[in-house]
Amino acid sequence: MSASPLLDLVGINSYYGPVQVHFDVSISVPEGKIVCLLGGNASGKSTAMKAILGLLTPRSGRVTFMGEDITGLPPPQIVRRGIASVPEARRLFPAMTVRENLMMGAYLRRDTESVAKDLTELLDRFPRLGERLTQRAGTLSGGEQQMVAMARALMSRPRLICMDEPTMGLSPLFVDRVLELIGDINRSGVSVFMVEQNASQALSIADSGYVLQTGRIVLSGAASALLSDPQIRHAYLGKTAA
Repeated sequence: MSASPLLDLVGINSYYGPVQVHFDVSISVPEGKIVCLLGGNASGKSTAMKAILGLLTPRSGRVTFMGEDITGLPPPQIVRRGIASVPEARRLFPAMTVRENLMMGAYLRRDTESVAKDLTELLDRFPRLGERLTQRAGTLSGGEQQMVAMARALMSRPRLICMDEPTMGLSPLFVDRVLELIGDINRSGVSVFMVEQNASQALSIADSGYVLQTGRIVLSGAASALLSDPQIRHAYLGKTAA
């Protein structure tokens, strides 16, 4: 599989009103890879995700996907181009069943037979969800809800999945399972861009990573190198390494 850039953020400068959030942020996600964006609270991680998904338009810079400029496009158009989202805190429809939530991921698709086939295959990959298809999503555990959010994203047949804090608030058992599933999704041919606070967990499955601190990329490189780099603690936490 080609390692050419699938997603590129180039020189992004983002603002909330008069407050600048990003300062010339550039991030590249190669085809077929897992790339993580690390950083503490208020570092600008989730805002980077919003810029990719069309929820915020940068004041300058551009976002390209498969070579096409998608900066500022509405979210539905970005989904149609092959980008899916697993948002922070899952954001399921709690009163709807698991099946209904999963089908929401295919709301832009018209290939009914293929949608049914994809649902069957997803339930093979997420057997726990198959046992809970008629259960209301809001009654599931946090880990189960995260699985629904991931499966819902896959129902759109994306080229790229953007995951915002996929392990946040999960038990250690479910953290390991979610990380395993992210790796499995990537091996099936879907590229992954994930925002995470937990550096060691994210870098353990990623190919490469970026560290964002107060809106600036302060460190980047191969995940294995970042994992062993003594600067990672300083850059990630903004503190002197112990």
